[in-house]
Amino acid sequence: MPPPLPSEAEFRQLLALGSGRNVAATSDSASDPRLRTRLLAGPVAEARARLLEGVKDLPRWHLVDSSGPVVWLTRTTRVFRFVDDIHLLLEARGDSVAVHARSASRVGKGDLGQNRRNLAELWAAIPPGR
Repeated sequence: MPPPLPSEAEFRQLLALGSGRNVAATSDSASDPRLRTRLLAGPVAEARARLLEGVKDLPRWHLVDSSGPVVWLTRTTRVFRFVDDIHLLLEARGDSVAVHARSASRVGKGDLGQNRRNLAELWAAIPPGR
């Protein structure tokens, strides 16, 4: 059973918990580049559109919900068909948009680095802005 979509406040609380053995969460000061909050040029609506455009063709990725402030994606692993939940929050920062992200495994105590790879795959798929 998938977890419910978190509200913006709940998502921020989850981000504050940071990364763990089966979760990867972004922060502005992360030493791992895959875990740094991403900045995209332009307004929030444009950044959201670029994100959704980037993920639509990724294999094994699925858009679950993008109707509210938190975008919910899933990625299914190839071999064992495990599902990871990826949540994104876009926040205006001047003339840019900060993309906060969290990828978490639904099962298991460890992910062998898959959630960090999920975020790296996501960042690579975002089309360049202006």
